[in-house]
Amino acid sequence: MRYLLACLGLSLFYACPSSSTGERLFDITYEPIEFIVPAGQVAPQLFVVSQASMATRFLPTLDASDFTADDVDQVGGIRARIVSLSGEDFREIRRVELRVCPSSEPQCTLADIMFSVDHDGRRQQVINLNPGLRNFRNLYLEQEAVRMELVFHPLGITSQNIETRLEWTIGAVGGL
Repeated sequence: MRYLLACLGLSLFYACPSSSTGERLFDITYEPIEFIVPAGQVAPQLFVVSQASMATRFLPTLDASDFTADDVDQVGGIRARIVSLSGEDFREIRRVELRVCPSSEPQCTLADIMFSVDHDGRRQQVINLNPGLRNFRNLYLEQEAVRMELVFHPLGITSQNIETRLEWTIGAVGGL
């Protein structure tokens, strides 16, 4: 019986195709952005911090690496966080999204989410955002500048000003 189970286990191991998680080619960490989340924001109104034209630095970084555009299979978020600089927590924030779209667009949409988190009013001074699933490869290969929007969804009416900093990094992955 043990022999049969061992054979079954080995056959399943060899029959399953291997999956590739790819290879991280390079990362780009953007300069931190400081801003204030003001008191008086009312749900469902959104508070948006935007940079209409932000240099991606993607093509110069790609040129400086040992890789080509053909090596890049995916571009997306690696890490992002929002930090309270003034000591207040983000208990009045329900959701946060970081959106990236072409700089020619007047505003980004839900389809442009690179990072997001349902914060649901936790009493934390740091919000770590989760990378999304969208591949931003074409956008970063075709555009030297992008529009970046950080979107806050308040729980109700915000009662405090929060001095805040955004820190975020994107990455290129190949070998998928």
